[in-house]
Amino acid sequence: MKHRGRIQAQGKKLEASETWSQNKPPTKKDGLNMLEKLKNKIPKSEAKIRETAFKKAAKYIEQASKNGGLNATAFNSFNVKGTKRERVDIEVRTGIAFVPNK
Repeated sequence: MKHRGRIQAQGKKLEASETWSQNKPPTKKDGLNMLEKLKNKIPKSEAKIRETAFKKAAKYIEQASKNGGLNATAFNSFNVKGTKRERVDIEVRTGIAFVPNK
């Protein structure tokens, strides 16, 4: 597949992710949907801890789309202030992601 990556929630007691591997690049809408799916997949208490990190990740996807997408190999962590490991990560391994919606 030409376009691969993942969005993940990491932490001391958590590792969950939403991945993509496809021929067409995921759109901004796809990225925001994956982020929301991940948020709903993890325990509510873990999502609450990462609330600000999820908001920052959503803004990152929005900005990437305004710039035409996010090229590989991109990696960004949105850390939870006051914790050592709790975070939300976005990784684009190959291709491009979060292109503008059609």
